[in-house]
Amino acid sequence: MFVKDELEYYKKNRVKSNLIWQKAIKLLPGGISHTIRTFNLNLIGGFPILIESANGPYLKDIDGNKYLDCWNGHFAMILGHNHPVIQQAIKEQLLKGWHFGTLTESQIKLADTIIQDNPGIEMIRFCVTGTEATMYATRLARAYTRKRLIAKAKLGWHGASDCLYYSVGTLLNGQTSPGLLDSQKAGVLTFEINNDLIFDQIKQNKNNLAAIILEPILGGGGGFPVEIDFLKRLREETINHNILLIFDEVITGYRFTNSLYQNKLNVIPDLTTMGKIIGGGLPIGAIGGRKDIIERSSPLEDEQVIIGGGTFSGYPLSMVAGLKTLEVLKQSQHEYQRINKEGEKLLKNFNRYFIENKLPIKAVGHKSIIMLHVLKKWIENPTMRDIIEYTDKKREALLHLALFNRNISGLHGLGSISMAHKHEHILQIQDTVEEIGPPVSQTQF
Repeated sequence: MFVKDELEYYKKNRVKSNLIWQKAIKLLPGGISHTIRTFNLNLIGGFPILIESANGPYLKDIDGNKYLDCWNGHFAMILGHNHPVIQQAIKEQLLKGWHFGTLTESQIKLADTIIQDNPGIEMIRFCVTGTEATMYATRLARAYTRKRLIAKAKLGWHGASDCLYYSVGTLLNGQTSPGLLDSQKAGVLTFEINNDLIFDQIKQNKNNLAAIILEPILGGGGGFPVEIDFLKRLREETINHNILLIFDEVITGYRFTNSLYQNKLNVIPDLTTMGKIIGGGLPIGAIGGRKDIIERSSPLEDEQVIIGGGTFSGYPLSMVAGLKTLEVLKQSQHEYQRINKEGEKLLKNFNRYFIENKLPIKAVGHKSIIMLHVLKKWIENPTMRDIIEYTDKKREALLHLALFNRNISGLHGLGSISMAHKHEHILQIQDTVEEIGPPVSQTQF
């Protein structure tokens, strides 16, 4: 009954969206151009929201429904939507032109800002997406070390390139997307975070292992943090065996403070991939790190490693939006502290409520990143492996549907907190999740 009532209410208030969706599924594979943007609502007979505009912490769909947004453009919109300072910077650049296919001063300024903020970034190269950045990082690592293998964390999302799309969303071995080489032929090893077995893999493959890549917090992989001691030992072992360490900070970069997360961890990798926040909400990717490695991509090199070259690399609008965003963030330490504390408290309150009521939901994340995993059964202290094994996609879709019906937008269960969210918004999110948690958990499909 809960599913039926929620679906009826959802469809009643999104008539125009439904009509456009019917057209979308005839024109786009699955109706979308990014797999997760269905919010899995198709699994329970629904369809995704179609957004028309956004401002501050809110989205507005084409039917006029307004949502408190926790997805924040795949975590990119840390300042909230349509921030006036960023908007003005984009407008000023638009009047000058928006694509030249040349070097621009704003690109140099953004590079300089990122390098000044982060001791581990000695040189940087811009591209258009995080996928490109991680692809180029693995290529540089192989060229620099003259080794073949790359080790990546299971569940880790580094984009959908052929280099790293292995063990995404799973802790199992041997599952490979159609169209890809099997992991052995592709030269990819996989490992589980916070599990010492990786150190045996390092010793066994040290002569062939070019690099290890992982996110300090598994973003698309569920919000699971990597233990600091684990990261520190990885750093030690990679140095000892001449293996490069790559951090994917596309999500964590500038998320918790006005620099990369590695500085807080005091674990500095050889290479870092970046995106999202550093582009101010416009398309961007970047790879930075040790000068002797990054410089191998210079056209002045005798054996140049070919990376970049995309038509929109160093895109002027992204450069000015990113630069202005980082300028605002430099003046936002109080706001960082506020949303970090709000996130920590919300994460704690969620899990206390779920445990007290024995609801099969687990909140996972770090500071302003919060994801909700809806499970098939109640587990008192679920491990990461338990959470992945017992995730219930239909119940998670129902959670998203119920949130939309109560004017909250979230993905991966929820998402993140932006600086546009105020304390009353956090209370609204908590109250809403606690309201819908029991019926979502009790629903049988």
